[in-house]
Amino acid sequence: MKNTLRRCTIAAAILSSSAASAGGLWLNEFGDLAGGRAAAGAAAGVDSAMTLAYNPASITRLEGNQLFASAGAIVSNANFDVQYTTPRLGENDGGNAGDTAAYGSMAYVHDFDSDKWSTGIALVPLAAAALDYNDYWVGRNQATKVDLQVMALSPTIAYRVTDKLSVGASLQAVYSNLNLHFAVPRILANRPEGNGSINGDDVLPGFTLGAMYELSERTRFGLSYQSEVEPKFDGDLKTNPAGLQVSTDTKLPLGEYVRFSVHQAMDERWSVEFTTGWDNWSALGNVLVDTDNRSAGLATSWKDTYHVAWGTEYKLDNHWTLTGGVAYDTNPVSDQNRNAQLPVDKQIRYAVGAQYALMDSLTVGGYVNYADLGAADIKSNRFGGEFDYNNATQIIANVNWTF
Repeated sequence: MKNTLRRCTIAAAILSSSAASAGGLWLNEFGDLAGGRAAAGAAAGVDSAMTLAYNPASITRLEGNQLFASAGAIVSNANFDVQYTTPRLGENDGGNAGDTAAYGSMAYVHDFDSDKWSTGIALVPLAAAALDYNDYWVGRNQATKVDLQVMALSPTIAYRVTDKLSVGASLQAVYSNLNLHFAVPRILANRPEGNGSINGDDVLPGFTLGAMYELSERTRFGLSYQSEVEPKFDGDLKTNPAGLQVSTDTKLPLGEYVRFSVHQAMDERWSVEFTTGWDNWSALGNVLVDTDNRSAGLATSWKDTYHVAWGTEYKLDNHWTLTGGVAYDTNPVSDQNRNAQLPVDKQIRYAVGAQYALMDSLTVGGYVNYADLGAADIKSNRFGGEFDYNNATQIIANVNWTF
């Protein structure tokens, strides 16, 4: 009976601290040339095999078989400025919690030598978060380390309904991995803080649907839909020095989204690109946590976000193509409900890129995409402040081969 009461107490402590509410925003760029214009216009089709990740219907535009690969890194910086705290939490600001994560993607498209059918497969990162705070910083009850990765293997098929209209679908095998560490508040005044972790992986299905309409050789429209996925992670809570442990299971909804894009070629060299969209992040408003003795839903109070991107592409000559773009996503969470696991505010991304045609069948390229994640104020009951630096830079190189 005594152990049961103690287990319930630990579970109550962790649930009340919302330490299992980590989440991540979907990535909008997948390593190809469109990333160099902040993915503006990408759902209307891009000229590489990676087009299927933006809109499965767009692979009907490609001629021949194509193989694409990209590699690079995402470098983040997150420096918290403490504005108020409690004596028990102290004044440690966590240092630079930013981290560096490797990035890679690949895709293959096969056209069947058919005027109607195309198929392909891609492996792409869908969402990510990487933060590593000092162990004794003021927000340690929310997070000391966050590492979230979501990837999808996506077999795809597309069909050209008419000369202008194409439709497509991708069936996804979504792999997710979460490694979240945090401090558990003291149960008794004469006891040290405990620590907890939620870690594990999951594989579950998802899907993407798309349609593309080619009004003319210069004008295209694209519409794509990504389904919601809800991975489940194992974990444990424990106290020190006793080492009492309570196992947990956490369900983390990652909301569906829609993207609508327009591609408009102004002449043989210039094109302008536009995308708008909606993300259902209110789905993250109820994170389910199960322990040995208690189940609860954590109200994270996230709200839907809206996305807009504008970019341009310029063919300098027969070899070089240059890109640039900017994208904006609205704020998904208020200051009172934001926490240190995902300190995201409104997002503004600036991108530049280039591609070089080594020959008609082989191109190489890359881009730099800088994301300003906002001040991300945190106003909890026990501590608060904002991030002096809160950004991420994606640096990518890629290659596409047609054969």
